[in-house]
Amino acid sequence: MDKKYTISGNMKYMIGEIMRFNPGSLPALSIGIPAKVLTSVTAIYVPKLVLDAIIKPAAPLEFIITVAIITVILAGTSLLNLISQNAVKHCANAFVLTYLNRKWMEKVTDMDYEAYIMETNRQKAEKARESMGGTARWGVGSYFPRLAVLLTNAAGFVSFGAILVNLHPLVIPLLIISYSVSMLFTIRTEKWKQLSKEDMTRVDRRLNYMAYKTRGLNIGKDIRLYSMQGWLREMADNAKNDKRRLQLKLADRQFILLLINAMLVFLRDGAAYAYLIHMALNGNVTVGGFVLYFAAISGLGEWLARFTAAIGEFTEANNYVTDFRAFMDVPGLMNREGREAIPDPGEAVSIQLENVSFAYNPEAGNVLEGVNLYIKAGEKLAIVGENGAGKTTIVKLVCGLIRAGHGCVRINGVDMERFARDEYYRIFSAVFQDSGVLPVSIADNIALNIGGEKDYERIGECIGLAGLTDKIRSLPSGLETRLVKQISEEGTELSGGETQKLLLARALYKKSSVIILDEPTAALDPIAENEIYLRYDRLTQGKTALFISHRLSSTRFCDRIILIGEKGISESGSHDELMAKNGKYAAMFRIQSQYYKDGGDALYEKKRENPA
Repeated sequence: MDKKYTISGNMKYMIGEIMRFNPGSLPALSIGIPAKVLTSVTAIYVPKLVLDAIIKPAAPLEFIITVAIITVILAGTSLLNLISQNAVKHCANAFVLTYLNRKWMEKVTDMDYEAYIMETNRQKAEKARESMGGTARWGVGSYFPRLAVLLTNAAGFVSFGAILVNLHPLVIPLLIISYSVSMLFTIRTEKWKQLSKEDMTRVDRRLNYMAYKTRGLNIGKDIRLYSMQGWLREMADNAKNDKRRLQLKLADRQFILLLINAMLVFLRDGAAYAYLIHMALNGNVTVGGFVLYFAAISGLGEWLARFTAAIGEFTEANNYVTDFRAFMDVPGLMNREGREAIPDPGEAVSIQLENVSFAYNPEAGNVLEGVNLYIKAGEKLAIVGENGAGKTTIVKLVCGLIRAGHGCVRINGVDMERFARDEYYRIFSAVFQDSGVLPVSIADNIALNIGGEKDYERIGECIGLAGLTDKIRSLPSGLETRLVKQISEEGTELSGGETQKLLLARALYKKSSVIILDEPTAALDPIAENEIYLRYDRLTQGKTALFISHRLSSTRFCDRIILIGEKGISESGSHDELMAKNGKYAAMFRIQSQYYKDGGDALYEKKRENPA
């Protein structure tokens, strides 16, 4: 169940965070509150003093001193107000850009993978990211500026109300009633906005996907060759129309709120002005007092209108804080404090899956069920099977990226839950299908120690084993060549196969006990693939190796092969043993091998004879 976030709790959280960011921020944020209120109060007293001095002449020196004091006060408070506004803006922007953004990125990159892939948590991450988009204008960055506005308007309302108390005791209760009605409608509108935020977030995710996934060089070829422009435009238009409908609903709610507030202001101010005119006609107030009260009534109405609007705006900012905190409070699932020391990363380890079951979505049933598997230390295990059978799921379970719903994973006989998460990750290095490169040098991409010391001799050995030496030698800056040309003008772009080799070199550079290769040769040409296979023993020397591949011919280099079938392991053995069993593995191998025999002619003839 989601945690409830109160206004007081959010305020305590934000004050604590901004004090950690910059302890001097709060005085700068709060100095404008008394300055603005004092400016307004002084401004409405000036006409009263002048008129009273004209009608009932005072000593010239006294009058001049009074005006001088008021002028100094107005100038000083106006200056303080400008300084405060500037400080609030810059402080809020810096708070979001340099502090909250870093906290968000650290949370995204550090949260447990299993928690990260949950749809509810991805929604929370997206809402938290969006909450930081407006810096000081809207979102979580507007919290303190809007809080300052709220407190300023509250103080102004109280100050002007204190002046009007002398006019009639019923003035304040009537104003409070009108304020309460206005606030009720404002709060209801903000609650509706918060409820509709889920729908708006889903639409924004669609638009963001369209914006970011359709502008790369890779998808650019498909868009042109398959004439996808019209289809993409239609998808984007549908998402924009959905967003426009939500925005129109919000605009209607805001219009109704403004209309109600306008009616309340008209009734409230009209009654007050009528009473004030009545008092003036009966001689119960001086000309200066009339002007003062008249200005106070008008000013009080403005303070009240701004205060009511400020409540709505602050409630919105508070909701953004709730969105941000809800993501930051996503609980960890993995153990961060270990009770066991990990094995030496340089030594191969045994891996055991003991009656393991797992489901990504419990309602859809288990992906794996009751899996038992023992991998000896130093064993080279190939994992094969159809798409979606659960090959990568087994790897994720072994790596500790996800936890078994039932059963356990053991390393050297020790339950993985007894190891600290980050220490446990040191046991593994991997090449996944969807890994990527960073916009830094090739050496940094391999060592992943940006700004730190790198073992260039080891990097050279790893790129040699991965088959990338010739490519790097051809580059003017060699290992210091930066990648991702869109970011670095002097950088370079690697082909798909070269990127795969770079990722392999990265995995080899890390001193780990287990190496995991998930389709490591998928982007390589047959010659480069064969070279990798010939070096397979050297690549995995001294390590336990898990090898996932759709190309069954590559599995012959492994000590043992397991075939993942219906929710578990359906066949296990060496290549020769599985071929002798003449089961599903043998059938899959024969089908694939036909593509490589006689240029595929035999298979072509079969297809021509029996197209079905």
